[in-house]
Parts: sequence; structure tokens; C-alpha cells
Amino acid sequence: MRAAVAALVLVGVTAVAAPAPAHAETVREQQWWLGALSVAKAQQVAKGDGVVVAVIDTGVDSTQPDLSGALLAGTGTNGVTSQKGWDDPDGHGTQMASVLAGRGSAVLGIAPKARILPIAIPIGNRELKNPEGTLAEPIRYAADHGAKIINLSFTLTDDELKQPEIDAIAYARGKGALLVAAGGNRPQGDDHVPLPARYPGVVTVAGTTRAGGLWDGSIADPTVDIAAPAQDIIGAAPKARYPSGFAVGSGTSGAAAIVSGALALIWSKYPALDAANVLNRLFATARDKGTAGRDDAFGHGLIDPYAALTATVPPVTADPLGPIAAAGASPSTSPPTAAAPPPGSTPGLSSRTIRAAAVGGGSLLLALLLVFGVARPLLKSSRRRR
Repeated sequence: MRAAVAALVLVGVTAVAAPAPAHAETVREQQWWLGALSVAKAQQVAKGDGVVVAVIDTGVDSTQPDLSGALLAGTGTNGVTSQKGWDDPDGHGTQMASVLAGRGSAVLGIAPKARILPIAIPIGNRELKNPEGTLAEPIRYAADHGAKIINLSFTLTDDELKQPEIDAIAYARGKGALLVAAGGNRPQGDDHVPLPARYPGVVTVAGTTRAGGLWDGSIADPTVDIAAPAQDIIGAAPKARYPSGFAVGSGTSGAAAIVSGALALIWSKYPALDAANVLNRLFATARDKGTAGRDDAFGHGLIDPYAALTATVPPVTADPLGPIAAAGASPSTSPPTAAAPPPGSTPGLSSRTIRAAAVGGGSLLLALLLVFGVARPLLKSSRRRR
């Protein structure tokens, strides 16, 4: 089934329902990355207290017990109607939130004391109502509502830089926030990191395996900054879609959520640090992988949360991601006027549709790609320079 649909589309290793656990420890035991990253040791130092993480995604199911007490009142943007962002017809946003800040008897997040600000956008089973919208709206909302970290576990279907999004990223960075994005899942044709991860000022996350090697769906690219587990990531999910209450999948969206959680731990331990020094702690203490030093597959390496919390790391004055454009002056309620788009293009999400995919009963996926799964060859672009 093919059609030209407006705006946003899911891609992905599709998450599958996890079998109903015989006891809570079964799910916890499947969270193999907790041991691989020595998360229990790190959580003896910090648990994310006082840090707000925005999850821009499909929404978050507020009835999931592993997220009880974790959610702040969020919203829907780009025409999405969502009561506080506390509903999730797809499940992806709930998975990401639980991997990041789960605090129940089953799923344990990297930063279980962090608070989640859910922002629902038109992906998954949500209808796009504003085809001229961009990611500027949810990013600015997150920055204006106290988010120190903004998690972007999805990719876009085109490589056209949008001035409103460039301005929104600069605006959020100017308010002291960090943006973390999935580095994409290896397509069968093109092989480079897509937007929004390749925007300047955004942390690009690659994926690793249980053994610590590069996950075979991860993309090696000069824009990659850091790596985190991406294989067989189990998380909480809405029971309306996943009867067991859990789902598992592989993809860099899970890796991005893990990195966001690690950053929340650092900021919780060192609340006076600015974004550049929080990020520098993560980069400087990462476990070197692949070619010695920074490389295109792992970036600075595999995250090491405990080392990031405890190592002696000299302060920096420069942003590890390079110069960031001047932030827009307008708050989220009054975004700046976009620069004129190139001839033949439009600034809205509707211009990004490359293909539509049928899901379920033939309904169309929207054009913003979730990357908790197998990607398609959707993207062509020049590489970002820092």
C-alpha cells in the first residue's frame, strides 16, 4: 500500500511483545545492559534526582506501574490531542521512558529518580493534523518546561535542514539543555546518520551489542558521538497493545534513551555543571571501542555511567559538540519566523514524506521514523560538519 501522506512515519526494528514474565525478576534479568554498564554501582552515586528529561515520542502510558510517579504533565504538539502526554497508542514512547527512568518492580531505568516530561507528536498511530509543523514546536516546549535533556528516539525521512528546527535546537541549547538523538538503523542502501541526529548541537548515539561490539544495525558516520546498548532492549509498554505489559526490540532509539539516562545521572550528581561539562564527562570517561580514540562507529566510545560520575575530569570551556548557532529569542508560544525555504520545498513536515508503509489493518505509518527497528533506505544527504 503506497500513498503520499503528510508528515511524520515510523521505521523500524519493530518491537515485539515480550512474553508475560513468571515473576518481576524475569524482566529485570532481561535488562542485560544494567550489568554490562555497571548501572547498580552508578546508582549508588546518583539516581537522577532533580533532573527533567523530555521524551518527544508517541506519548507515555501513565497507567504503566513501572513509571508510577515518574511522569510530569506534558502535552501533545503538532496538532496531537493528548491529555498531558499521558497516553500512548503505539507503545514506543512508553518503552523509551521506562528504559530511561523506570522505577517499578520490573523495568529499572538508568535514572529511576529522573522525571519524564512526555510530549506526544504525530507518529505511530497518531494522526497528523498540522502538516506545516516542524520539530521546533515540541523542542521549544521541552526547553520552556524545564527539560535539561531532550530525548529524540526517531529519525526523519529527509535530510532537508529546517530553519525553525535549527533555531529551536539553538534555543534549547541556549537555555542549557542537551538534545540526544538516535543515530538511525542501518538502511539497505544509503548509510549515514539521518536527522534530527545530524543537526549541529545534537548528541548522536550509535548502538552496541550484548558483547560490546557494534550492533549490526548501527550506522558508522562522522557525526556519531557516543555509543550505548541497542540489542534486545526490553521496556514497559501499554497493555492495550502489549498484553504482557512489556515489549522488546533492537535499535538506536533504545541506545539514545540509555544515554539520556546516563546524562541525567551526571546532572543529578553535579547540578552546578553546564551542559558542555556534563556532556564532556560522558565523552571523556567512555570505554574506548573500535579504532583507538574517537571513531565513526562508536564515537568517543561506549558509555560508562559509573566512571562519568566518579572520575576526575578537567572542566572545559568549549562545547564538545562544537559551536552552536545563536538561540532564537522567542519562547515556544511564539516561534521565530522561518527563513525562506529552497525553491520547490516547504518548511513543514508534509514535505518529508518519502514513502508510506501499511501497518495493522492497512493504516499508514506517518513520515517521522521511530528507530526501534529495521530501517529502510530513506535518506540522502551531505554529512554534518562540526
